[in-house]
Amino acid sequence: MKRSGIAGLLLLLNAALVWPAAAQTQQTATELSPPQITLTQAVQHSLQLRTQPVVAATAAAQLQAIGYVLDPAPWLLINAKLATAEAIAAASGAEAQRLHRLYSEGRNSSLKALQAAEAQARADRLRRHQMFQTLRLDWGATLAGLSPDQRAQLSQHLVAGDSVLVRADAAGATTDAAPASATLQPLDGGEAIPATVVGPAPGITPELQAPAWLLRIDGSAAQKLRRGQALRVWLQLRGSQRSAVQIPESAIVRIRGKPYAYVQLAPVRFQRRPLTLMSPSGSGWIAETPIKPGDALVVEGAGALWWAEQAPPATAGGKAGAMQGDGDDD
Repeated sequence: MKRSGIAGLLLLLNAALVWPAAAQTQQTATELSPPQITLTQAVQHSLQLRTQPVVAATAAAQLQAIGYVLDPAPWLLINAKLATAEAIAAASGAEAQRLHRLYSEGRNSSLKALQAAEAQARADRLRRHQMFQTLRLDWGATLAGLSPDQRAQLSQHLVAGDSVLVRADAAGATTDAAPASATLQPLDGGEAIPATVVGPAPGITPELQAPAWLLRIDGSAAQKLRRGQALRVWLQLRGSQRSAVQIPESAIVRIRGKPYAYVQLAPVRFQRRPLTLMSPSGSGWIAETPIKPGDALVVEGAGALWWAEQAPPATAGGKAGAMQGDGDDD
């Protein structure tokens, strides 16, 4: 399996367990308790605000990694060679058995012919074993452990584009990490893509000196990916789950690089809350946040609330009518 030239991109990601350190999650007093915003019903209607209840979720400890879609050609080549070697070994082995039976029964088979057939069968078995070892070294024990029929099916899916294999390198991870599942996302954004963890990838990228895993994507999501395409990867580790919530992408407001969302506290009152984005989920994110399941989350018009929060009360009132920042904390 060829190493990709994206090692430089990999080094830009400081992959680590997503349970953030205290220093990473510290917020200023203003960020923890931002001012509340009061907007009349008429203003809310003009801004086309829409809310929906927050949905509960769970989050596991995880690793961030960068992945890329593997070229299936090397797999197809080695698998074809192995399949050929298996067929030849099976045929020569059967011929050696047939001649052995004839010779032992004193029928039409010479010792010389029998010895030649046995030597050929032995050579073919060694050739088959060599091909199997090459496949295992290049693609790992899990893929090498597939049956001939399973390997043939995988090859068909890879050629048809119904499946893709992804290598995910996790800089900063330890070799004893055991991902149970994975979520991927193209670098230019888009919906989350679930992936199956095939197993540890053979070898490591020299520039990273970090473990890597092979992932498999099937179905319509695989058809949208291309060979060599880079992907963001979240590897969910086995272990305890933590409470989290689902936040749609449309609800997220990024302010100075940090994500926030707004909740409606009362019919005319809103407040901004910080988010810690864990991993993509559908068209949104799994996040840890002070926002609780069932809270009224602003999913349309959140950007207008940020503008209203920044506008001076007099200006806001003059432009939007009774739009006012309120420093209350209740």
